[in-house]
Amino acid sequence: MKKFNIQEILASMEKKPLNKEVFCTTENLKAQVTFLQAGNSIPPCKMDNDVLFYFLKGEGTITIDNEAAGITAGDCVIVPHQADSRSIHAEIDLEILAVQGLK
Repeated sequence: MKKFNIQEILASMEKKPLNKEVFCTTENLKAQVTFLQAGNSIPPCKMDNDVLFYFLKGEGTITIDNEAAGITAGDCVIVPHQADSRSIHAEIDLEILAVQGLK
């Protein structure tokens, strides 16, 4: 078993416009937390694996291919590996847990 305190990890991170910290990598998954400052974005990119995003704090928009959806704390979005692109924009500082399955 591996146990992590996500809030402690986030509290220790520098609050720059975009900051990511991978805190666990195994043969089958990668887990990271991201701080995304209001007004900033994670630019569109293609992921090779399915990714689960859980929004811990804040508000913003996630765009998968050409479909945009508002997100807020407590929302969970799964992006399938078949998606051509995904991006996230923060309207209010976002804290995000992302878990990516690995092939």
